[in-house]
Amino acid sequence: MLYTLAPLERHSDDGFGAVGEAFKAAADKLVEAGESQRMFWSELPIIFLLRHAIELFLKSGIIIVHRRLRLAYGTEGYKTKKPMLFTSAGTWKPLLKTHDIQAIYWYWNKLLTENVERITAVSLHKSDMTIPPELAGWIVVIGAVDPNSDYFRYPITKNEQTDKEKSSFKEVALDVLLPSAGQEKLKAMIIEDQDGNFVRAYKYDSSTNRETEDAARKAADMLSNFHIMLRCELMDGW
Repeated sequence: MLYTLAPLERHSDDGFGAVGEAFKAAADKLVEAGESQRMFWSELPIIFLLRHAIELFLKSGIIIVHRRLRLAYGTEGYKTKKPMLFTSAGTWKPLLKTHDIQAIYWYWNKLLTENVERITAVSLHKSDMTIPPELAGWIVVIGAVDPNSDYFRYPITKNEQTDKEKSSFKEVALDVLLPSAGQEKLKAMIIEDQDGNFVRAYKYDSSTNRETEDAARKAADMLSNFHIMLRCELMDGW
């Protein structure tokens, strides 16, 4: 793939896909470290990296299809350095200023689905461009939790209630603190008063953000494949 050895500004998608691959590779390295080597809250940067990779793959695909099929972005020509996003409301908005992953996916899906015959006609190897239905479900999971690409990047966002849900340490009552037989090892902090009386406890919950991380991994893997396919099929490796 020629783009991997060329400056980003020479890429057919202005570098979006290659940078997406870099973010995904960084996340993969953290995942490969294994559960035993993870620090508390380490799933937050993993999901952030994967989510950003997904966003970049989607934006790359939109740019590639527009340029290969010479589709204008409303009043903007297909060669523009200011690509646009068509919304479900029927309006155009700057693609580079949009981080709503569900909105970006909606247009990416629309482009590939509605232009599949034209895409196939100009593709080199006539690869199957069918979008697996499960991808939409993974995007919904990620987008519902992090619509603005800030939830996993910062400890505090505009939504105080959901911010509390991202922490893997949860306050629990004493009677539910200790695990039952067969459960994983307990990780918790118990706070006592000066007389040794129980005040509160914080227990580590390993399932926190697990659904989102799983969805992000699967979506990033699938979109990485789509990204490479579009580069090879439509842009001759560029």
